[in-house]
Amino acid sequence: MINSHPTALFLMVNSHPIALSLMVNSHPIALSLMVNSHPIALFLMVNSHPIALFLMVNSQPIALFLVFHPIALSLMGNSHPIALSYGNLSPHRSLSHGQLSPPRSFSHGEL
Repeated sequence: MINSHPTALFLMVNSHPIALSLMVNSHPIALSLMVNSHPIALFLMVNSHPIALFLMVNSQPIALFLVFHPIALSLMGNSHPIALSYGNLSPHRSLSHGQLSPPRSFSHGEL
């Protein structure tokens, strides 16, 4: 705690961390989900709302979802962006199936 405000919160199961929340002025700014003490997902937040989600393997980011309108998805290799897709979410489509509407793609950071 700093000035009576929490700065970090760990959730633990069997002495292993499964989640870490970082806070500023008692508001979360980041949430990390962990398996076997390794991060698998990281949410970045503004005003307690997620704005970005990093998916990770071996503590390295492999995908980035930007959570605002329009939706953006960046795939990463060796911590560097290798592809970017963005568009508006259709009410008939699901992000979990990787469907973004309309599909637009860029490679190697080209905009």
